[in-house]
Amino acid sequence: MAKIVVRLPEPKEEYDVSNQKQINRAVALIVEQLNSTFLDELKQETERYSWFTGKN
Repeated sequence: MAKIVVRLPEPKEEYDVSNQKQINRAVALIVEQLNSTFLDELKQETERYSWFTGKN
């Protein structure tokens, strides 16, 4: 299970471009971390299956 540690800034009462950009970057970072973690876990699962079944 992946541990994602990203601080997502609170939105401001009034629209602020810099605040929205910070939120957008934080969400993109979460997506990137989830995608990379999923691929690592999938690779490890495949390797374990191959080792267990003796298939390479």
